[in-house]
Amino acid sequence: MAPTTSYTTSELRVFHFPEHGDDAAWTDLREACRLTDWATHRLKDGLSAHVRTILYEPLYVCKDYRNIYSNFYSKKFVPRSTMCGRLHFFTAPELTVEQVAKGDERAKDAYVGFSVVQPIAQSLGRTVIDPLKCGNDPSCFYCLQTSFRTHIQGAEYAVHGYPYMAQSGEATVCAHAALWGLCRYLSERYAIYGELYPYDLIRMTGDTEGRRVPYRGMLYTDYSTILSEFGCYPVIRRPRTYPRSNDWVDDKDTFLDIYAYVESGFPVLASFRGHVATLIGHTARKTLHGDMKADKHGFYDSYGLLDQYIVVDDNFFPYQRLGDWNDGIERNYGRHFETKLDPYPSKQTIYSAVIPLPEKAFLEPASARAIATSFFDKVRPWVREAVEHSGQDVGEPLVTRLFLTTSNAFKRRKKLCFEGEPGKPGDVASQLPLRLDLPHFVWIMEISPLPLYKSGSAIGEVALDASASSTERGFIYGRVGQQVVFDGTKLKKLDSAAYSFKQYTHNLGER
Repeated sequence: MAPTTSYTTSELRVFHFPEHGDDAAWTDLREACRLTDWATHRLKDGLSAHVRTILYEPLYVCKDYRNIYSNFYSKKFVPRSTMCGRLHFFTAPELTVEQVAKGDERAKDAYVGFSVVQPIAQSLGRTVIDPLKCGNDPSCFYCLQTSFRTHIQGAEYAVHGYPYMAQSGEATVCAHAALWGLCRYLSERYAIYGELYPYDLIRMTGDTEGRRVPYRGMLYTDYSTILSEFGCYPVIRRPRTYPRSNDWVDDKDTFLDIYAYVESGFPVLASFRGHVATLIGHTARKTLHGDMKADKHGFYDSYGLLDQYIVVDDNFFPYQRLGDWNDGIERNYGRHFETKLDPYPSKQTIYSAVIPLPEKAFLEPASARAIATSFFDKVRPWVREAVEHSGQDVGEPLVTRLFLTTSNAFKRRKKLCFEGEPGKPGDVASQLPLRLDLPHFVWIMEISPLPLYKSGSAIGEVALDASASSTERGFIYGRVGQQVVFDGTKLKKLDSAAYSFKQYTHNLGER
């Protein structure tokens, strides 16, 4: 009897892209791996200026595509292939198949990421790209990244990035693509979350509005239901007004809350009435935004230094910039939707935001903000003293930065501050949180004069219990310069402590 199974050889191919005039190379790649025009343009837009070698793996079994194939495409009359291809991207020119397959150090150092090519119309499947190898300036670019491992004929490669997938246009919509990326990021980064596949998200959508496929529209309430079943505890933020321009200040607190969650390192599903994308980080301004006014205590929230949100949108190459309402396309990719969505996406036109939170994060950012800024206001003489001894002008704006983090991650940073850099003394006051029995999650607010903030340092911080309610206050300790308050009691001044210390940076961009 003849064998019923056929095993084939996967013949790897490389394509080389010159620094100038690479159109012919992209055409050859598109024809070789059956990339659609749409997918070719997406990859070319983001990679053409940085990638010089692409390796094509023609036979690849993708677990995400197989999942949706088994539940949807296998039921269609016209057959689809069960196999995908996969593209690997490198910044180094003229790499050979042999160099990549053996894991040459030059190839590993130049590895940008990968993209699965699915045999469907919107053919970009699971994709992970390193944003710092695609022209983004790390000095002002802060976004969520986690490590993904991949193998090419046994050679292991690593890429740090945020997962991306395009919607199929048949079974999945933009919301499914955004939810898949969010859930895959969490499951890769934290062992507590199980892995979800595309059709799992379709199944979890429910059928109260009719059949699940072909697709139907989804609402932010659907996102919340799916994330709850996934194991998160989502909160929903909606501006009280639905702004069309710069009148976001009418509901400033809601926008400050959304920003605080992004600054804390949580992916945020942002809806724009007819579309959804994921906020995964931000770029920073050098001066305070003109619309940003001081709070009642005279402090400026670091939202005023937010330039653009970094966005993953399945219609575009990852890491787009969501800017102000009146910015051009080069600064606000949302202007591409100007004739399709009214109003088009911008920082000021978020209709709703769904944020997946850990279970024990009960204290809301508005309450945490009020408690922390009130503390700094009460200790104004300490603030002035710390500003002066840090060599700063007391007339500089005071910037506050609020974020949620785990006590373990926070203690790791304070331990580094306590130990100090080689050849430099450590910060004695940073030892206090190391000795405290802290809750799993804490809200931290740092305060800095603007020049010191931009250099990555702070003069004070407040730690709050994230499991507390607004009526419990949840104050753990406050520190400004050499002065420390713990449990409502002022400790003696720590004369050997530093007046300024390094900001916490584990939340976004630290690798």
